[in-house]
Amino acid sequence: MSPDLPVRDVARALRAAGFERVRVKGSHAIYRDGDGRVVVVPEHGTIKRGTLASILRQAGLTTAEFFKLLD
Repeated sequence: MSPDLPVRDVARALRAAGFERVRVKGSHAIYRDGDGRVVVVPEHGTIKRGTLASILRQAGLTTAEFFKLLD
């Protein structure tokens, strides 16, 4: 896993996985998919490794699936 990723790349991968941005609260975007899973993404420029791991757990994605979505 890379150390930091731009927020726009994380958001693009989530959209490719079927998540839709439903609202924003402060500097955090809330994404939801058709199954009702909710993912909270801080929009602070870059996403650090531990935060990315949390986002992947919330989304139900493996690291390999996530990086495949980035391609």
